Amino acid sequence: MQYGQDDSIYTLSDELRSYLAILKAAVQSKMEYRGSFVAYIFTLIGFYGAQVSVIALMLNRFKQMGGWQPGEVAFLYSLLLLCNGMVSAIFSGMTEFSELVREGTFDRVMLRPLSELGQILAMKFEPGGVAHLILGIAALAVADTMIDLDWTFLKGVFLLTSIAGGVFILAGIRIIIASVSFFAIKNQGLQHLLVFSAREFLMYPVHIYSFPVRLLLTFFFPIAFVNFYPAHYFLEKEGQTLFHPSLAYMSFPIGLVVLLASLVFWRFGVNRYSSTGS
Repeated sequence: MQYGQDDSIYTLSDELRSYLAILKAAVQSKMEYRGSFVAYIFTLIGFYGAQVSVIALMLNRFKQMGGWQPGEVAFLYSLLLLCNGMVSAIFSGMTEFSELVREGTFDRVMLRPLSELGQILAMKFEPGGVAHLILGIAALAVADTMIDLDWTFLKGVFLLTSIAGGVFILAGIRIIIASVSFFAIKNQGLQHLLVFSAREFLMYPVHIYSFPVRLLLTFFFPIAFVNFYPAHYFLEKEGQTLFHPSLAYMSFPIGLVVLLASLVFWRFGVNRYSSTGS
C-alpha cells in the first residue's frame, strides 16, 4: 500500500514537472527576442494607458459617471485590469484552441498521459497579461490616493477573493468558448464578442446601461461580478445601483459556479471528441 502511495506521489510530481517544462518552453519562445518582448509590453501599456486617458477626459468634462467619481471609476478599472491580466497570462491558450482542433494538434495532446487542459494552458504564455497587471496595480494605487479606501485586513482578504472570483468568471468564459470548438471548429466570432468586446462594458459602472443590459450582465452573462459588484463593498455604494445588496459579496461563489460549469462542458467536449475521433 505504501508503495502505491509513493508511486502516486511520484506520478503527480512527474506530471507537474512536465507542465513546468511545457510552460518554460512557451516562456522561452516569447523571451527569445527580448527587445521585441519589452516593446510589446510597452505597446500594450500605451494602449491601455490611452484607454485610461479617454476615461479621464470624459470624467474631467462631466465630473462623474452615473454618480461615480473619477477615483471610483479608477478603482473599477483596476479590478478589471487585475483580473484580466491573470486570465490573459494563464488562459491565453484557450483563445487559439480552435486552431489546435482544426490542425489536428489536439490529437497529439490527447496522447500524452497529462491533463489536456493543463497542457493547453502551459503551451502558451501571454506577456500581455504582465502589462495588464502592472497597469492594474498602478490604477489601484491611483484610486487609493483619490478616494482613500481605508484598507483593513478584512478588505485585503475580500480584495483577493474578489479578484479570484473575477478570474474564475473570465477564465470559465474562455474555457466554455474553447469547448465550442469540439462542436463547431470556427468560434472566432463568438470569442471576439464574449471575450474581447464584452469586457468593454466593464470599463464603466454597469448601472449606466439600460435595464436589459444590466440584467444580462448580472444573471445570464455574469461579468458584472468581475468588478462592478465587488466594487460596491469597497466604495460603500448602496441603493439603486444594485439588484440586491448581497450581490456585492457574490463574486467568488459566482466565479466558482462559472468555472466548474466550464470544466464540465470542457470534459463533455473532450469525451465527445474522443468517441468520434474527430
